[in-house]
Amino acid sequence: MQCRKCQKDMDSAMPFCPWCGAKQAVDVRKPRKRGNGQGSAIKRGNSWVAVYTSEFYATPDGKLHQRRKWKGGFKTKKEALAFASSPVETNEKAPTLRDYWNNWFASDFSDLSKSKQTAFKIAWKKMERLAGKSMDVLTIQDLQTIIDEKAPTYYPAKDIKTLFSHLFKRAVAEGQARTNLSEFIRLPSLDEKEQEPFSEVELRRFWDAYGSGDHFIGFVLLMIYTGMMPGELLGLKKDMIDFEKNEIHKAGIKTKKRKSVPIVFPDMIAPIIADLIERSNSTHGYVVGMNKDKFYSEYHSAMVRTGVRDLPPYSCRHTTATALALGNIAPSVIQKVMRHTKFSTTQRYIHPDTTSVHKAVNTMGRGKISTDTISQHETHS
Repeated sequence: MQCRKCQKDMDSAMPFCPWCGAKQAVDVRKPRKRGNGQGSAIKRGNSWVAVYTSEFYATPDGKLHQRRKWKGGFKTKKEALAFASSPVETNEKAPTLRDYWNNWFASDFSDLSKSKQTAFKIAWKKMERLAGKSMDVLTIQDLQTIIDEKAPTYYPAKDIKTLFSHLFKRAVAEGQARTNLSEFIRLPSLDEKEQEPFSEVELRRFWDAYGSGDHFIGFVLLMIYTGMMPGELLGLKKDMIDFEKNEIHKAGIKTKKRKSVPIVFPDMIAPIIADLIERSNSTHGYVVGMNKDKFYSEYHSAMVRTGVRDLPPYSCRHTTATALALGNIAPSVIQKVMRHTKFSTTQRYIHPDTTSVHKAVNTMGRGKISTDTISQHETHS
């Protein structure tokens, strides 16, 4: 036989040519399963997405490119590939932002807490300008413009970004969006003002006012001596209170920890709670018996009547943690009273004033360790 490369005579049993070394067997490549232009399939969740070429176009530099489209909802990879290889363009309208909001609202939305539901409803109102746009044509700039114009502060902007994310995740899973554009949104800077607790003088004024017949101050004292949040107080019902154990059950909101751990109240607050219950005119068993706007209005009026600083209701909770810390209560106990998962959260509620700091440093005596330390410092100097 002759070598397939140099054409010289050689033994047919030899795998390589003795003259040029060329391999005589020819590799037979397996044919491609799918040719160019046949598209592809990607799995998204429990369904498949067909990716296909809708058209070819040339750029100014003369290079040819292809514009791809996505269509989701196929049960199997085979179905997706079949469509990708022979797509049938339809006039079917692409799902809009409103379509995904309606679907999410009808399903997962009900699992959220009431406070989250309210926050997302407000966020959706601010996003409605984009509601009619299909998910595949929305841009990062569209989303960022809504944030910049409708939510100049951090937390409202964060709610909008989170809602965009929920809706885009669904769209991506169904092949109606390439990626979750909400990840590119820039939020305003977080400008958190430090909460202030009420002072000892202000606390005495609260007790004096309550003793003089200002019964609304009872709600203020209840928040201060239990660490209750304003929202928890407004949702407090008579049947949640166990006077035998001095505990309030099922009143916690927002976190799993606060919802599961009972709120403990001291003996001196028990008569105040009983008085507030007796004076409540709520037909549904609420202790406060007024809506949020009315309560906040009464609260700020009470601050003026009592002659204390008009701090927000949440300052009552900060007063709880600060008073416990100044009373030398163990940090782990303060954390339990506040119903925090992490002590780092509790630390943000403790605000010792300048007087307390001076008292603390003045408790440091001139003991043996201090003297030795001074002597060592003088020696090294």
